[in-house]
Amino acid sequence: MQRCLWLIGFLLSVNLSAQEIQRGTITSCAYQAGTALEIQKIRQSEGDNWDSFEAKIKQIYEESQGRTDLLIIAERVFVEPAEKTADDIHEQIFNACVQRQQGTEPIT
Repeated sequence: MQRCLWLIGFLLSVNLSAQEIQRGTITSCAYQAGTALEIQKIRQSEGDNWDSFEAKIKQIYEESQGRTDLLIIAERVFVEPAEKTADDIHEQIFNACVQRQQGTEPIT
């Protein structure tokens, strides 16, 4: 009986850990996708190319992990056509992030 209770407790803790990981993944991917959406909107409204966008970001933000992360997300946006809708960019970045976190992102 004690082994059965231990096993049930273990299985419940594993399930809760998996749920927390999934929640963290969704939150992180939603943040990245939202950032990508805003970058695409800026790109479309200001007509930036990659070099001008990168220069603006480096001028505004000092060297930090946040700036590095922002530029990584921006690079993923700027490889897409400028005409692509911001919503399409959002969906693409979100899906790619989830796949990357799950280890299922296609290699390009």
